[in-house]
Amino acid sequence: MVASVRIVLLAAAAPLLSGCVAAVASGAASVAAQSGFASGTTTATGGPSAEAIAARTGQVAPLPVAFSSTMPANLVGARKVFVPSYGISYIHTQNARAVSQGGLMGGFGGGSTRTASVRTGLTGIRPETYQMIVDEAHADLVAQLRAAGIEVATPEEAAAAATSAPRVAGNATDGSAGGTMLGGQSTAWRTLGAAQAPLITGLSGEGAGGGMGGLAAIGGNQALQRVADASQGLVLAPLLRLDYVNVSSSGRSLLAGTANAEATTAFSVAPGTMLQYAARRPGMGASDIGWARVTEPAASAEPFATMRSSGGSSGAWVGFGTRSESAVEAVEARWVELARAAYRGFNAGIVQQVRAGRPTA
Repeated sequence: MVASVRIVLLAAAAPLLSGCVAAVASGAASVAAQSGFASGTTTATGGPSAEAIAARTGQVAPLPVAFSSTMPANLVGARKVFVPSYGISYIHTQNARAVSQGGLMGGFGGGSTRTASVRTGLTGIRPETYQMIVDEAHADLVAQLRAAGIEVATPEEAAAAATSAPRVAGNATDGSAGGTMLGGQSTAWRTLGAAQAPLITGLSGEGAGGGMGGLAAIGGNQALQRVADASQGLVLAPLLRLDYVNVSSSGRSLLAGTANAEATTAFSVAPGTMLQYAARRPGMGASDIGWARVTEPAASAEPFATMRSSGGSSGAWVGFGTRSESAVEAVEARWVELARAAYRGFNAGIVQQVRAGRPTA
């Protein structure tokens, strides 16, 4: 693992271009690609070294995770809580690409196309560590609910109530969203379920990518209803999304046009995190379903990774382009503490939702 980011100068139409290589210390590692009239470069800033990050010890305070909606009180009541499914989506790939078109003097120069792209991938975390975190997260939610005086079904009771719910094969699924062909951003992730609360099909983030995933999400909601009908309790299916980097892209078409794309390491609870729930409303037939979503990221400024960057160039006079490929290399011990801060904050928000809907003594 490198101590800081390696800086690479990219060139398009080499006789026209020049540049310099520089590294600037900052709180987080970042990389940026830029394609313009007379330059095509990637620049990077190196945050703390892997050794410095590893030297940081101790727990990280729970991240303040805020939901955009609340659970209806008449669904919560004094019901026993069942958690048959608990998942974490680990985002592992983030890409950004900017495209702009322009010509000299505001468009009179042949309409050259500029592109800049950044591709990132998270490394340094062992598969068993990802599974450990989701298992811990499920156990932590149960513990927080019980500490708040809320009755929680055992994993065996939750599994018995969910026998009709289809489970995800292997308790793991992959997803992706977005695209960069015409500019923009793309994301890919893997969702793992807790061993004692395995993923229910349709409740593991499949709908985030649209298409057939949306149909799976509908089936997941129906499965959640059946679990609530069988248990006569309040059924919770949390899904936490963890991100590792901020990516962005922009382009301008004035003059020769410029295109920029950049990525900065940043640990966060990502939008798309949600709590899905179901319960039978008093006096009604089939159980109602709903969800409370996280729409704004809950980020930590705590450093946890370095970035190893490599680059190349492509294009001709009418197709200048720069690109950077970067491995975000996590210091696993520090990433683990941030993941724990994330699930503790997320679970605390869930407990707050349930408590707010319960009758007071």
